[in-house]
Amino acid sequence: MSHNNTFFAIILTFLFFLCFYYFTPQFLPELDKIFITIMIFLFATLAGFFISRQGTRYRQLVAKVTDFDGAISFFYRSIGVFGSQAQEKAAVIIRKHYEAIMEHNDWGHYFGTKSTTITDFNLLIEQEANSKEKLNSAQTAFVMRAYHTLEEVQRLRKNMVALFNEDIPRFQWALILFLVVMLIAAIASIPSVDALVASLFKAAFSTVIIAVVFMLAKLNRFTFFENMVGQSSGQDVLDIIEGKK
Repeated sequence: MSHNNTFFAIILTFLFFLCFYYFTPQFLPELDKIFITIMIFLFATLAGFFISRQGTRYRQLVAKVTDFDGAISFFYRSIGVFGSQAQEKAAVIIRKHYEAIMEHNDWGHYFGTKSTTITDFNLLIEQEANSKEKLNSAQTAFVMRAYHTLEEVQRLRKNMVALFNEDIPRFQWALILFLVVMLIAAIASIPSVDALVASLFKAAFSTVIIAVVFMLAKLNRFTFFENMVGQSSGQDVLDIIEGKK
């Protein structure tokens, strides 16, 4: 969802609650302020904890994805010591890897689908090394560094899989949504029929609650900044092999 669509959805949500609270008669007895305070405290505590945890998870995954893409870029540039044909073979492997991610618009595509990227890189190194009777110093240094890089890539992939799977469990989502329903019901119990100011405050508060849950869901799916996590970094790798950078 783009920034404009998100803003439009927030405005529509606000207008919905405004009309609802302004025109709909009170259908719940007014709750004691202490109950509303307790529910706000519980929601703020839980939502704050989950947002903080998912924000940390988001930043960690972005860092791992960036390191992964950096290692892939290094491999592509460095294999040039074996010539342009070897570099083009590496480009084919890289395109296959990233284009599948872009096509599915899902950075976790390879976390549930078999990937041969690292295996293909290993085979490419072996083929290029065996094709030479004797490796020069640059080629020898590349082979040693490349195997170390692929080991690091494998470790990064395992870390990314672990972070990707640390999403919010269903029970915790159910608890958050239960609190949301309770809060909105509690707000609805405050009289506001034909009272514009009261309806505005109630609509604004309800909209913020929905926006917080929406933000948490975006963080949980790694789409907080509109695009999937790592999309710009992956596109940068593709631009490198296309000669744009």
